Amino acid sequence: KIFEERFLYWADKLGYLCWGEHANWGMNTGNPGSLNNFTPEWVEAMNRDFNHPAIIGWCPFNETWDVNGQRQHDGVLYTIYQVTKAIDPTRPVIDTSGNFHVITDIFDIHDYEQDVEKWRAKFEPMKTGGEPFNTFPDRQKYEGQPYFVSEYGGTRWSNEGEAWGYGDAPKTQRELAERYAGLAGALLENPNICALCYTQLYDVEQEQNGLYTYARERKFDDEIYDMIIAANMQKAAIEE
Repeated sequence: KIFEERFLYWADKLGYLCWGEHANWGMNTGNPGSLNNFTPEWVEAMNRDFNHPAIIGWCPFNETWDVNGQRQHDGVLYTIYQVTKAIDPTRPVIDTSGNFHVITDIFDIHDYEQDVEKWRAKFEPMKTGGEPFNTFPDRQKYEGQPYFVSEYGGTRWSNEGEAWGYGDAPKTQRELAERYAGLAGALLENPNICALCYTQLYDVEQEQNGLYTYARERKFDDEIYDMIIAANMQKAAIEE
């Protein structure tokens, strides 16, 4: 979403880094005419938020799936990327987070594999300079950009019964923490992965896969958060 200005004020003040994004509201990216509405909205948002130091990049679209069997019009993504770079050449731009990339400064993917060994195997070739894992090789091409796993995890857990999340839910809190550490560790130990973003910090209306509840309350015992913090604190291979 486009953040309210109060959010960005506090992000600036507290040193919280974020991306400038548009809402993922179901725009038909297969219709070039959609640019008539989207472009002025996006330019207005960029002009309003340009001077916030908290914003470290721009991402106008998210997961540009086919609409009723119609593929995205690559020119839509290309045009918005070029408009964004013309307004702000100082920040990186991701054309569409996750898929399907056309022209992008950072190549990001979304993947919710829950098996740690299968997860690690996807990225293993990258550690020695092999071809990076591409979720949709028939629709997008990696061209040497920094590689960002911008959505992963999504492990379901609810203290209130039924939960929606990705894959099989762990049976214990400790199993969840170990899975979290394994998924994060596989990315942090890879010198050719520049960044990672776990889904998600809080539960939302649909997904019960947050590390905290919708009300921002703890879901787990203290030791579980200690394990999660320890997993996040390990030095990334890219920092070596």
